Amino acid sequence: MSPDRSPIRFSKATLPVAFFFGALRTLAAAAVVLGLLVQAALAGDWRVRVEKVLDGDTVVLDGGERLRLRGIDAPEVGHSGDPGQYYGREATEALAALVAGKTISLDRDELDRDRYGRLVGLARLGDGRLVSLAMIEQGAAFVYPHHSDRDAELGHRLLLAQVSAMGRGKGFWPALLGSAAAERGYLGNRNSRRFHALSCAQGRTVGTANQVRFSSLSEAFAAGFAPARECTPWPVEPGR
Repeated sequence: MSPDRSPIRFSKATLPVAFFFGALRTLAAAAVVLGLLVQAALAGDWRVRVEKVLDGDTVVLDGGERLRLRGIDAPEVGHSGDPGQYYGREATEALAALVAGKTISLDRDELDRDRYGRLVGLARLGDGRLVSLAMIEQGAAFVYPHHSDRDAELGHRLLLAQVSAMGRGKGFWPALLGSAAAERGYLGNRNSRRFHALSCAQGRTVGTANQVRFSSLSEAFAAGFAPARECTPWPVEPGR
């Protein structure tokens, strides 16, 4: 007798079971895709509105987080009765013109927090421009290297922009480099990338191996060093 070649017949219970497991497979696949999308969103750009500009390097984001712009420092504004520094108000206005009320992009993987609990990171405008770079190009901020900075190429770009702004007399550079402090000697710390006035007590604690001598402010800034906060040569403007 020849074998039975009739089509395979399933019981009535087989089809619902197959449908059930097929649905489970579909849901599992969808969950995996959703998880990957959420992971990508968390690891990628965070688009957030700037609620308020506090000074030339710090803003408040929608939701209350404070963001310190990576790679730069700006003259301080006066607060709590303390005098402001030269160009502090102008630097704040320059940053406000760039980002106030606008949506910026932040790379979540690149963000850190500083000792004050603020976020520290690189912000980009809607057209892709780096906010830190734009501030340096205007002479409204200066390069402020930190050990947490991981992109050496970016640091080089910021320094090139600073040297260019110094040469073109942008923003605060003409007054700063024309001040009485401009032609004094300064002592740099090769490790921290900060420089100190020769009379600064903190500067005298820098180890010999880490010392770098500068003959002027221009030389120190062009080398990518930033003024130490404890004895900064930056001019003070009372009442601002």
